[in-house]
Amino acid sequence: MRTDENRGEQSAKGGSLESEWVPENEVIPFFRWSARVLGVIVAGFSLFMFIGETFCGTRHASSHPIEPGALVGLILGGGYVIGMFVALKWERAGAILAGASLGLLAIGLLGSGLHGHRDPALAALWGSILGLVFFLPVVLYILCWWLEDRDRKRTAINYIATHVARVDCVGVRGKLQRGLSI
Repeated sequence: MRTDENRGEQSAKGGSLESEWVPENEVIPFFRWSARVLGVIVAGFSLFMFIGETFCGTRHASSHPIEPGALVGLILGGGYVIGMFVALKWERAGAILAGASLGLLAIGLLGSGLHGHRDPALAALWGSILGLVFFLPVVLYILCWWLEDRDRKRTAINYIATHVARVDCVGVRGKLQRGLSI
């Protein structure tokens, strides 16, 4: 807390302004940590499955060349995994990478169609459920940014309104003291 004695000093936390804790902000850390935990679980499970299938899978499948569509899917899936782990340090960059990878993967899967499955409706249902689980951390990160931006703007508007009102009051008081009409 700033007092008259330390008003000119900067805080030791690296910033010159103290953050203003608004009661509505309590949900932001919950969303952020939910996104982090869910992102690590989903990305870790995907990485675990990839390693297991690559190194411990059946040996006869490795003799066939990989199809271009599967290669693109693996690259985009890898982009998601990397994005979720990067989001632990740099939230925006990691979530943007993960969201772009999943978006392109979804477009590719929808473009290729579900012909070849015994029950396309069931495949679409499972794909939708899994897609939502993978997109949920990205959506939670976006929600955090939106809430932070909204609170930042609200705080800035309140700050400006308070200081403009003070300046206006000083100007009006000065005019009244000089006997001028408003």
